[in-house]
Amino acid sequence: MIMAFLLVVVVNGEIKSTDSMLFRDINRCNFFSFAIEKGYSQDRQYLITSYCEPKMVPETTKFWD
Repeated sequence: MIMAFLLVVVVNGEIKSTDSMLFRDINRCNFFSFAIEKGYSQDRQYLITSYCEPKMVPETTKFWD
């Protein structure tokens, strides 16, 4: 088992991310988290929150970084 970081995305109080949104590097995960929260959206009616959560995963897990 190794430590990874799960990108959690919440839109209007509902979790939209999946358990496969994993990164090896916290900085890479935080990059996407920041971009999701602060990125441009034409419809500003959504409340979007995102954060990176540490998680233990098998070494064979696919990562996005």
